[in-house]
Amino acid sequence: MNRLLLLAVIGCVGCEQTFNLTPTSPTAPNDTPSININNTNINVNGGDRSDTDNDDTAPPNDSNIVLPLPAYGETVTRNVATHNPTLLANSCQDKFGEQAWQFLDRVVAELKSHSGDTRWGYLCKDTTCTKTSRDVVAYRASNTGIWIVDVIGNHCPLSGEITEVRWGVLPFETVRGWSAIHK
Repeated sequence: MNRLLLLAVIGCVGCEQTFNLTPTSPTAPNDTPSININNTNINVNGGDRSDTDNDDTAPPNDSNIVLPLPAYGETVTRNVATHNPTLLANSCQDKFGEQAWQFLDRVVAELKSHSGDTRWGYLCKDTTCTKTSRDVVAYRASNTGIWIVDVIGNHCPLSGEITEVRWGVLPFETVRGWSAIHK
């Protein structure tokens, strides 16, 4: 077979070939056929999550997927602080008691309502989640982990310091948990 190919190549040496490179328009028959498109979705995967799914408290079904921290988070948090400076200033639970949760609760509520994403919540301080962090929010990004964001700077300030809003993203966490409510 290699000899035939070689002979064909050798036999063509010195051959001249001409090509017509002038474009021509195609000719069409007088009656154009109609095209019918019947597209039926046969996907019956019940695990498919769409943007209209209301149960966003659970992360995606694939435990290997880690959602990124939503880009709107910092803007929403800073807007809450701008519109509620007194809540931010009085956010130290040691000094103001249960009412001090109002700022962090409002931040979590606004983050959840911003795009209907209920994966926002509170960082558990321990593995059993008996207490939640008082100045940090958490975003449940996978079956095995959360993004942690420190949103209150100088929480429970010393004399002369001012409590301020911040957006300090901490490393992805796979040990501590997430809670939908503060404890």
